[in-house]
Amino acid sequence: MSLRPKYSTLLTGAALLHLLVACGSSDNNTDDPGAGGNGNPTGGTASTGGGGTGSVSPGTTSSSSGVTDPAGGTGGAGNGPSTGGDTVLTGVETPGEDCVVPSMPAFNALPTNEKLPDPFTMMDGTKVTTRAQWVCRHREISEMVQHYETGPKQLKEATVTGSMSGGKLTVNVSGGEQDVSFSVSIELPSTGTAPFPALIGLGGGSAPAGSLNNNRLKQMGVAIINYDHNGVQPEGNRSGGIFSKFHGSADSGALIAWAWGASRLIDALESTPDAQIDPKRLAVTGCSRNGKGALMIGAMDSRIALTIPQESGSGGVAAWRVSEVDNMGRTGGDGVQNLSRTYSEQKWFSAAIEPFGNAVTKLPLDHHELVGMVAPRGILILGNLNYVWLSTNNADQAGGAARMIYEALGVKENIGYVDSGHNHCGTDYAGGEQAAIEAFVSRFLLEDDSVSTDVWKPKNELDKNKWVDWTAPTLP
Repeated sequence: MSLRPKYSTLLTGAALLHLLVACGSSDNNTDDPGAGGNGNPTGGTASTGGGGTGSVSPGTTSSSSGVTDPAGGTGGAGNGPSTGGDTVLTGVETPGEDCVVPSMPAFNALPTNEKLPDPFTMMDGTKVTTRAQWVCRHREISEMVQHYETGPKQLKEATVTGSMSGGKLTVNVSGGEQDVSFSVSIELPSTGTAPFPALIGLGGGSAPAGSLNNNRLKQMGVAIINYDHNGVQPEGNRSGGIFSKFHGSADSGALIAWAWGASRLIDALESTPDAQIDPKRLAVTGCSRNGKGALMIGAMDSRIALTIPQESGSGGVAAWRVSEVDNMGRTGGDGVQNLSRTYSEQKWFSAAIEPFGNAVTKLPLDHHELVGMVAPRGILILGNLNYVWLSTNNADQAGGAARMIYEALGVKENIGYVDSGHNHCGTDYAGGEQAAIEAFVSRFLLEDDSVSTDVWKPKNELDKNKWVDWTAPTLP
């Protein structure tokens, strides 16, 4: 029996009565993470600082791209409950677009929390007890990531078209400060029938997928899409690349810009049958810094069926709080990267995250929740035991906490984890990486539900006594 309906079911009727969240929104100010802004980056509400909140139209959707108009309004009085009607967790770029999100507290107003934050408590304190509520909690986490860490993914509504020529798909994006375009190469598989499932690899070269064996994937019937994410935004410059050309002035970091580009790529695939790609069977992967990008893409677009972050380290799967503790007492370059070191290395994040470098316990989210945003879709996390700076324990703890989210949704088998030792961005065939990759690809891209994805091999299991002071509900 197919497992796909298990995580794409519409939740309607009485379940909607439980969608009670406070009105309000996030903003886009990057000088002060709590200052008032100019509207929700994906449409919705706006507020002034941490004060009263009010709602406006959730925005319009482009028929070509499915991207929400970024228009917002000014905040008003009141914090009454609001019921969201969108109960779809997969197959759309942004779940919960009609959910209203409370205004984001200013940095100085944030409490300290040494534990991994509770993913099942809404911003207004409401406990998540239904799948329908989780849709709006998912939206809250997305807005928190953009507000406190990455900057906004979408500032302007995009209209997207695509065209194929000579094995390349050109993605044309209009509606911004400037019209922009970029191309990806597509390698079709040697078996199977079009439209084919595809793996989006960050890198843009002949082997963008890190430790993944592209030839083996093509033999399995999976196409390879080479995504030159650095052309969308270079990691060392927030004002370079087509992301900033389209949006104009923006402080968004490279990771969220790469996610924007990947979403526009998916828009083009949806409207370009000549590409011979099935946009409902897409995976994304990358290794090291590209692994951070792959995770962000998979978390921020629910049209991705499978996410495979490889050796993503701090800023990827690893939990900021655990990285900070594990880095204590270390000097020089031998320690794991904590938040401040990760922020200073490259422009992966917005300047909004900088104040948390010396106060990571004030961050109202952590990366177990970023991983949890992928739920209930497939994710396979690949670690590497040979490099301290890849933050093995920190990623293990975040992965274990994210697994609790999958358990709550009844799909524990949809998250897998393999830690093994090998060259950076290589493959440990004896350690089970290749077998795990093929299992997840078979299940989530080739839709073979007879294949088991019950793969859980981290070096360290989650230390709940140290990091978790919450429980996972069973979400009906």
